[in-house]
Amino acid sequence: MHAPRKFKKAFMAQLLKSLRAAGQVSKSMGLRERRDAVRLSSDVAMALASAQGRAAPRSATWARALVARYAAERRNEALMLRIMGGADYETAAVDAAAAAVARSRKEARSRRIVRRSRCVCSTGRKRRSLLTASGGGGCGAMAAARRMVRARLQVLRSLVPGGEALRGFSLLSETLDYVVCLKTQVELMQCLCKGSHSQLG
Repeated sequence: MHAPRKFKKAFMAQLLKSLRAAGQVSKSMGLRERRDAVRLSSDVAMALASAQGRAAPRSATWARALVARYAAERRNEALMLRIMGGADYETAAVDAAAAAVARSRKEARSRRIVRRSRCVCSTGRKRRSLLTASGGGGCGAMAAARRMVRARLQVLRSLVPGGEALRGFSLLSETLDYVVCLKTQVELMQCLCKGSHSQLG
C-alpha cells in the first residue's frame, strides 16, 4: 500500500511551500500555536497534493472535508490564504459553511427521529421479547453481527474527514486513499526531520 511517486513529489513540493508560509506567519506565535500551524500546513499540503493527482472536477471527499474543516476556523485564515491563495481559500470557506448547514439540518432531523422513536419504542420491545420466546437464535446472532458492523462503520466515518456522508464501498475507498496519504505524510515529515538533524549535526 504505497503512494505513487508522482503524488509524493507533488506532496513534498506543496509541503515545503506550506511550511515556508507557516514559518512566516508563526514568528509571533507560542510553541503550541506553531505546532498547530505545522499540522495545518502538513494536512492542507496533503489535501492539495491529493487533489492535484486527480481529474480536475473530481477530488477526494476527505481532502475537501479536511481543508473545509480548517477553513471553518477564523484563526486559520491568514495561514491558509498564504498556502492556498485567495480563490481556493474562498472555495474552502464556502465548503465549510455548506458543511455546517448540512450538519445542523442532520442534527434537527436526528432530534425528530428520536422523538418519533420514543412512541414506537414500547412496541419494539414487545416484538423482541416475542422473537426470543419463539427461539429465533440464528436471527439474533445475525442481528448482533449487523449491529457490530454498523457500529464499526460509524467509528470509521468519524475518523475519515467527510466520512459522515459516505456509505458502503465509497467509504472504504476514501478510507484507503486517506490512509495511504497519511502514511506518505508521516514518511515525508520523517525525511524532513532527518534532513534538518543532519544539517544541525
